Parts: sequence; C-alpha cells; structure tokens
Amino acid sequence: MEQWLPRRPLILAPLIPLIWTVSWLGTMTIRHAFGFAYPNPNQLQDSVLIVSAVVLIANIYNLILIYQQTEKYRNAPRYSQNALLLAIILIISIVLAWGQPKKILIPNRLTSGVVTYIILNCGLALLANYFVRMSRPTTRQKRASLLLPVAQLAITAFISPLVFITSAEWGSGLLGGILLVAFGFAQWNNMAGLFNPAPATKSGIYQILLGINLTTVLTTIFCGFDTFVMTVLKGKIELVAACFIQSIILASVTGVIIAAMQRYKNDYRYGHAVGNEIKYLITGILLTVTFLLLTSWLLVH
Repeated sequence: MEQWLPRRPLILAPLIPLIWTVSWLGTMTIRHAFGFAYPNPNQLQDSVLIVSAVVLIANIYNLILIYQQTEKYRNAPRYSQNALLLAIILIISIVLAWGQPKKILIPNRLTSGVVTYIILNCGLALLANYFVRMSRPTTRQKRASLLLPVAQLAITAFISPLVFITSAEWGSGLLGGILLVAFGFAQWNNMAGLFNPAPATKSGIYQILLGINLTTVLTTIFCGFDTFVMTVLKGKIELVAACFIQSIILASVTGVIIAAMQRYKNDYRYGHAVGNEIKYLITGILLTVTFLLLTSWLLVH
C-alpha cells in the first residue's frame, strides 16, 4: 500500500528562503565591514526573482502534499491549524519579498523588513519540520536535527551584523561570544545525530557533507575565538572574521542537508562510500578548506 500513498512533504524546499537570506546578509555584512561598496541590486533583481519563483513553486507543491496526506496524519492534533498557518506565512512572505525584492531578497543591511522576513522564514521552517516529523516514521536512534541548524541560521542573521557594525569593542566581542556559544551548544547536541548509522551513510555525498560539516565546526570555533579576541583587544576586524561567518553558515547548511538525507527513503544498497568513508571525509575536508580560503579572500578584495 505504501506506493499508493501521496508523497511525503518536502524537507529542504521550505528552508531555502532562510538559507538564502542569511547567506546573502552575512556576505554583505562582511564586505561592508571591510569598507567595500554594496553591489547594485538592479543587476541581480531579475535573476533572484527567477530563482525565488522556482522556490515558490516548490513550496506551493509542498503545501499541496501536506493537504493530500492520508487521514492518519490529517486527523492529528493541530495538523489542520498548522497547515493553515503555514499557508498564511507563505502568502505574507511572498507579498513582502516580491513587493520589495531589492530590499528583502537582496538585503544590504538588517532592516525591519529583513528582520520580519527572516522571522517568517523561521516560522516556515519550523512548521515544515512539524509536517516532516508527522509524515515520517520515528526511530529510536537519534537523527541529525532539523531544528538546530535553523536556530543557528536565525541567530547568525540577527547577531553577525551587530558584531561587525557596533562601535563598542566589548559589545562586538560579547555578541561574537554569544554567537559562538550558541553554535557550540547546537553542534554538541547534534553531534550524535550526525553519526547516526542510517542507510544514507553509504552514500559518498553524505560522507563528503559530513567531512565539510565537521571541518566547519572546527573552523567556526577557532576563527570565532580569534575574532572575539581581536575585536576586544584591538577593536578591529581581521580576515579570519570572514572565515568565521562563512564557516557557521556552511555548517548550518550542510547540517540541514545531512538531516534531510537521513530522512529520505532512498536506496543506498550500492553506496560507493562503503569501505571508503575516510577517503570521502578527507575530500570534504579539502573542499571546505579550499572554499573558505577562496571565498574569504574574494570577500575582502
């Protein structure tokens, strides 16, 4: 009977708006901190709107899947209310983003409109996680969390601009410390789930993502600590600060993808990573180091 049931709600599509907004805002924050001009949003608006239209279609399709689930799920407490709330949040976010695409979809700074949009995206991600849990079987083994990366992205979006633009060195250092502690707490609680012996561990892509995630955890801690010290003692932003923000965003994104792969019912019987886990992990590590060095250098030059 399983093949006759409707497809389960999507996992990653509702998270894409939050990932995009935080990633772009973090990138612009770093460039502004080093004295570079913001890019002209007129040159990017059409491309961003095309991509956002594709994401919108995916989220509408996800909403249809939610309403087409079997009665076993639709009769659950608060299912209908959460589905209605998800539709309302999606409509409001569409009106907000498409009404002011230059200010919301391509933000240069943390404004009230961007804050509202990020909050709506967080609500979209949290509600989507509810439907993911409702429509997929539970397991006794701890899986990678979908909530912790969302929390990391939200905290990064709100605190990282303040870390770089505040004039008080101790204030910047304190905010950077809060961001680092929140990240460390989230990763510590999520570590057991990352090493869950799920069928997805047989995938080479999964092992590469795991290598990227573990590397970014270390670079976030070391670069974040260095950023905290340099901000407090010298009152200036160093190149390592760019690596800090890039690392924490990359760790959150890979954490979300790993959690999604653990929940998708794909066939990994012929996974290429079996017996070659270390090779794929090292590949992920090398890709991460190359990416962080290259992007950090490009952001400040």
